[in-house]
Amino acid sequence: GLLRDIEFLRYNFASDRGANRAGKIILRNECTSNTYTTQVIADIIKEEAKGRFESRAAVPGHFQQGGKPSPVDRVRALRMAIKCMQHIEGYAGKTPDEIADDDYSAAVIGVNGSQVLFSPLGGPNGLEATDTDWSRRRSKKEFWLRFQAWLISSLGDPKVVVGYKMASAGDATSIRN
Repeated sequence: GLLRDIEFLRYNFASDRGANRAGKIILRNECTSNTYTTQVIADIIKEEAKGRFESRAAVPGHFQQGGKPSPVDRVRALRMAIKCMQHIEGYAGKTPDEIADDDYSAAVIGVNGSQVLFSPLGGPNGLEATDTDWSRRRSKKEFWLRFQAWLISSLGDPKVVVGYKMASAGDATSIRN
C-alpha cells in the first residue's frame, strides 16, 4: 500500500532528476481510513522525501454540492478525471512560455449543456471575466437561476420571502452576501 507508493515516488523523482517540474497528484477517497487521513499521508510523504520533493494536502470539499454520490456520479467523475489527466499530459514537452501562452493551461472541466468540456479561467474570454458573479461567488449562468422568479412569485409577495428582492420583472436576486 502506502510504502509501495512512497517507493514509487522515490524512484520516479530520482529517475526524472528534476527534468519534470509538473509534480504528482495523489487522489484519496475520504472513506479509505480514519487513521491515514489526507494530512497524515502528505506528512509521511514529506518526511520520506527528505527534502527532495514537497508534499501538500488539499481537500476540495467545497466543490461538492451535497449528498452521497450515485454510481452514475462516480462513473462521470472517473471519466472527467481521465479527461483531466489527458489534458495535463497534452502539455508534456511544451516550454513554460508555451504553456503560459495557452489560455487552457489554467482551466476547469465541467458539463455545459450535454457536453463535457474545458473552459479557460483567465484572460478576456475566461470564466473569471465572462461567467463569474463575484459578488455572489457563483456562475452567472446557473441552470436554476431561471426558476428563482417563478419560485418567489409562486410563494406570494416577494417582501415576505426573506432574503430576496425582485430586481425586475422575471428576475429575482438574492440580497444575502
